[in-house]
Amino acid sequence: MQDRQGLFNIPTLLTLFRLILSPLVLPILLVYFLPLNVFWINAALALLFVIFSFTDFLDGYLARKFRQETALGRALDPIADKFLVYSVLIALQAAHKIYFYWVVLLIGREIFMMGLRQLALEHNFSIPVSYWGKVKTAFQMMTITIIILNPVQQLGFSGAFRWNGTEAIFLAITIFLSLFSAYQYNKQCIAEFNKRHRS
Repeated sequence: MQDRQGLFNIPTLLTLFRLILSPLVLPILLVYFLPLNVFWINAALALLFVIFSFTDFLDGYLARKFRQETALGRALDPIADKFLVYSVLIALQAAHKIYFYWVVLLIGREIFMMGLRQLALEHNFSIPVSYWGKVKTAFQMMTITIIILNPVQQLGFSGAFRWNGTEAIFLAITIFLSLFSAYQYNKQCIAEFNKRHRS
């Protein structure tokens, strides 16, 4: 019964909203308007990103609360999340708001995790989302919001430490959590492989 609802339940529509609109709307707005460094414009763009990000929590919450979880929703949700984060990170780099290497590192981590999860599925087990993975996601969303908000990033640290210092701290924590959580996932995957090999 749940799977027959397909596209016609609110959680799945929210996921589709994030999947389709976030890579179409946000990158264009970020690339063309962030370089203006006008705070109220940055605040509007940050709010739009927060709204898109909030749908990630909302669709899962509604699906569980009203028992509307579907195979389609489970398949689309992680894709929509990655579309949102990838498109925004690339747009921020194009707008010269983040160093390209951090974008490569953050996206590369997600690609590594996709491969790890696929490898686990091929061996008939899954890798559940860990506590550190959830913390990483929360910090990543906060970091991106701060980068979008920051109207003085191109001025350097001189006279703008409140903005740029905060951004640098959150970015450093996000990168650390990204690498640490990926290490933990990899360690968990290897342990499961060894357990199955011994058995």
